[in-house]
Amino acid sequence: LDMSEYSDFFSITVHQLAPVGAVMLLGLLGGKAAHQLRLPRVTGYILTGVLIGPSVLSLVSQETVESISIVNDIALGLIMFAIGGVFEINHIKSVGKKVLWLTVGQSLGALLVTAVLLYVVGLDLYLSCLLGSIAIATAPAATLLVIREFEAKGEFTDILITCTATSNVVCILVFEWIFSFGEIGEIGEDSGLLYAFISPLWELGGSLLIGFTVGYLISKWEQRVEDQAELLMIIVAGIMLVTGLAISLNVQPLFATMIMGAVTTNFSMMHRLVYIEIRQIEQPLYIAFFVLAGASLHLDLLPGIGIAGLTYLVARVAGKSIGIWLVGKRMKLDRGVTNMLGFGMSAQAGVAIGLVGLIQDQNAELAITVTPIILATILIYETFGPPVIEFVLFRTGDAQKHF
Repeated sequence: LDMSEYSDFFSITVHQLAPVGAVMLLGLLGGKAAHQLRLPRVTGYILTGVLIGPSVLSLVSQETVESISIVNDIALGLIMFAIGGVFEINHIKSVGKKVLWLTVGQSLGALLVTAVLLYVVGLDLYLSCLLGSIAIATAPAATLLVIREFEAKGEFTDILITCTATSNVVCILVFEWIFSFGEIGEIGEDSGLLYAFISPLWELGGSLLIGFTVGYLISKWEQRVEDQAELLMIIVAGIMLVTGLAISLNVQPLFATMIMGAVTTNFSMMHRLVYIEIRQIEQPLYIAFFVLAGASLHLDLLPGIGIAGLTYLVARVAGKSIGIWLVGKRMKLDRGVTNMLGFGMSAQAGVAIGLVGLIQDQNAELAITVTPIILATILIYETFGPPVIEFVLFRTGDAQKHF
C-alpha cells in the first residue's frame, strides 16, 4: 500500500495558538499542584515549564518558545506597569529616603562583593565587574506574584517591591557603563569613551521619554472614557505600544512600561480602576510567561556551573544582605527590613537574561563565560526564590493569606 499520496494529510503544522493554550492549561495545573504542596504557585508554573521544555520532556521546543515570545513581552509589560504603580507620589514621599539608600546599599553590596569574590577565584577584573553589575538585578515578576498570592501588605512589602523596581534601573545603568567601557578597545579610544557615557543615558533616557509620553497621553484619554472595557483596551494597547517602540528603538522596554505605570498612577484620576481592570486579564498571561520562562531554563548547564557560578550564586545574595544591613544600621531601620530584605530580593530572571542576550549579540567570546554562569544560577534562583520570598513575607508579618 503506497501511503505517499496521503503524506500531506498526516503532516500537520501546529498553529502557534495551540502551544500557547497548552502552556496556560499545564501551567494552571502546575500552580495548583504547587499550592497543594504548600509552595507558591509561581514555583509550580516555573517547574511546569522546566518539565515540558527542551531540558526534560521536550513537549515544547526552544523554537516554539521563541516563536511565541510576544506573550512574554506583553506579560512582562503588564508586570512592570503594575510595579510602576508603586511610585505614587505620596507613597514615595513616605518611603522614598529609605528606598533610595537601601537601593544604593544593596546595589553596591551586590556589585562589590560579587566582583571581588569572582576576581579572587580567578576571573579577570573586567569580567568580575560585569557579572557584579548583573548581580544587582532582581526578578520583579516573581516578587510581585508572590506578594499578590499571599496578599502581603505593610511597610516591608512596600519597600521590597519598590527596591526591586529601582534595583533593575540601577543594574541596567551600571551594566551599560561597565560593558561600554570594556568595548572601548574595539570601538576606538575617543569614540569609545563617548559611547561609554552616552549609551546608558540613551538606554534609560529613551525609555523614560517613551514611557512618560504614552503614559501621559493615555492618562488624559482615560478621563473621557465611560466604558470600562474601553479603559482596559486603552491600557493594554498602550503597554503594547510602549514595549514595541522601546524594542524597535533599542532601549529598555521594562523601564519604559514601568515609567508608563508611574505616570498613569500620578496623572490619571482613574488609576485605581485601571489596576482593577487589568487584574481581570493578567493571570493567563502571567502563567504563560512563567511556564515559558521555565521552558527556557537549561538543566544541562547545572553540572558545569563551576566555582565561579557557585561564587556568584552565594555572593550576590550575601552582597545585597550586607549592603542592606549596613544602611539599616546607619538609618536605624526596623530589624525585619535589615535582616530579611536581602533574601526577599534573591529571585533573578528577566533583566539578567536580557543582559546576557546583549552580551551574546555583541561579544560572543565574552558570552562563552558569562552565559553558563548566569543561566545556571537563574535556574536555581527562580526555583527557590519564590519560596524564599514567601518565607520572608510571613516572617515579617506582612503576608495576610495562608494556605
